Amino acid sequence: METGRNVSFVIDPTWESARSWHVMRWLVYYLLEDLVPPDMVVGSDVLDFSAGLGDLSRYMASTGARSVTATRPEPEPGADRDGVEWISGVAAGNVAESVGQRTFDLAVARMVFQFPTWEGDRADPDTMTAEFASVLRPGGRLVVAFHEFVGLEGHPHTGALPDVSTVIEANPELGAVVRYLSLPPREGPLGQTGFGLKVPMFVNSLAANGFIVEAADNPEPFTYPTSLGEKSDEELLGLGERVMALKARYLAHIPDPYERPGRIRSLLVELGEVMPHVAWPIARVVARRM
Repeated sequence: METGRNVSFVIDPTWESARSWHVMRWLVYYLLEDLVPPDMVVGSDVLDFSAGLGDLSRYMASTGARSVTATRPEPEPGADRDGVEWISGVAAGNVAESVGQRTFDLAVARMVFQFPTWEGDRADPDTMTAEFASVLRPGGRLVVAFHEFVGLEGHPHTGALPDVSTVIEANPELGAVVRYLSLPPREGPLGQTGFGLKVPMFVNSLAANGFIVEAADNPEPFTYPTSLGEKSDEELLGLGERVMALKARYLAHIPDPYERPGRIRSLLVELGEVMPHVAWPIARVVARRM
């Protein structure tokens, strides 16, 4: 791995990568209303960038959005249904071109800023933030959630940076998350090797593109299941329902943000009794276009 660069990282085939996202997302994703509260959605024209299965798009459409436009990078069109219009072939650098002259009150980008983009082997928050700024109306909000940077070394590495595979082998549980997500490696603020998007990097992108940060928090962790290879899809779906119920019980409606870390800690303790897992912090940033 070269200093100052992100390098190619190929996902290893595992049982998880072969499982349906419909099954796995129950186990790893979070409360939709925890990410985008209803009061942000009602009456808004919404853009859901790289919308995946469309679960967040459908939630916003059913919550009272005036319109919901969902994008996907694949060239094949998505099915327009449940009040959601799909646009295909949309990458980080062609959002404005793809939506034409339309503008929005709210843009949401869930779990995409930390991944390599079609523009090259790097996550490019500057390009993506500029694209959203060009399609948001003045005063419009951008809500972004991403895997927060986690260093896989406890201290700066001396000499040349280590090979990524070496770092992963020394951290097998977090390494499993990295391989499953195909996260690009980065250097941390002290020179460590790590994975995920650094919050200061994204804040700088927002400031450079005319946004004011309204809020930043860790809504809930990415909980990646381990040692579940013997379970059927039906068993995993049942387990997913239990996991989401736990998250709702611990994390819904917490008015004091300083209470949230303790709630998350308690959640992870109880979750460990239900599902072997490794947790990775998710960051959420809400910004308003000036």
